[in-house]
Amino acid sequence: MHLIDTNIAIYLRDGHGEMTTRLIALSQRPAISLMTWVEMEGGVHTHPRFAAYRRAATDALVAAVDILPLDPPVVAAYTNIVGACGFSRPRILDRLIAATAIIHSLTLVTINGDDFRNIPGLSLDIWPAPAQ
Repeated sequence: MHLIDTNIAIYLRDGHGEMTTRLIALSQRPAISLMTWVEMEGGVHTHPRFAAYRRAATDALVAAVDILPLDPPVVAAYTNIVGACGFSRPRILDRLIAATAIIHSLTLVTINGDDFRNIPGLSLDIWPAPAQ
C-alpha cells in the first residue's frame, strides 16, 4: 500500500490527469496522513475564487483515501527520525508524514524526494513532476 505525500494529493485534488493515471496504476486504495489532510485544508481558502471548487475537491479526495492518524506510534517514529536526522522546524510535517509511512509499513509516494531521502527506514517512490 502507498501513502500519498501532500504534493501528490494537491495535484490529485486539482484534477491533474497525469497524477490520477499514475495513482490508478498503483491498483490499491491509497492513504494520506492526517498531516496531509491538514495541509490541504490550509489551501482551500488561499485563493477565494477557487475556494468552493477546492472545498468540494478536497472533500472528494478525502472520501477516496484512507486517513491515517497522528498517534503515539507515529510520534515515536518521528522522534527516531529527529534523532537520526536532527530537528528541523520547516520539516516537521514532512517528517510526521514519513513517520506515518514507516509505522504503517507503507511506501511514501512523493515528488519531493530530497525532503525524505535521508530518513532511515522509509520506503520511497519518487514520481517525476508532471508536465505543466
